[in-house]
Amino acid sequence: MRPVKRLFACGCMVAFLHSAPTWALPSHFSDKVEAALACRSEWSTQWWHSYFQLHLDAPIRVWGEAQWYAGKNAQLAGNTAQEIFVNTPESGALMVGVLINSPVATVRKNIEERLGMRFVELAGPYPRFLSQFGSVLVPTSAEQTKWYCARWNLGNRP
Repeated sequence: MRPVKRLFACGCMVAFLHSAPTWALPSHFSDKVEAALACRSEWSTQWWHSYFQLHLDAPIRVWGEAQWYAGKNAQLAGNTAQEIFVNTPESGALMVGVLINSPVATVRKNIEERLGMRFVELAGPYPRFLSQFGSVLVPTSAEQTKWYCARWNLGNRP
């Protein structure tokens, strides 16, 4: 008898299912995260913490007023997420973002083609790209890009 059949035979399948690792992200994951990154949705810090802990497990670190989660290779507008972050409750921002191990030109092209949004380069001491809704792309190195949406809490949001 194969091991899985033995689990059914001994009535242990319930225990097995509860201890099994998450095999895949839910089908709605990319849609929800892409909408947040594109600044086309509303959110609360508490909601994202719960959502990421459910689907990405516990944060891998807290750094820069954000909780960082392993990206589980989530596909976001044609880009593979290395890490995903959300602001900590005590920060002054509402922020959801992702770290992608690809150059900013590649990330930008994928997002523009798949989501139909456009980014313009901002003047300043370092490259930044902004969409009309407030979504931001920042190259963190030649081969890595941060994509995020941030809203600052002015006291009128939970």
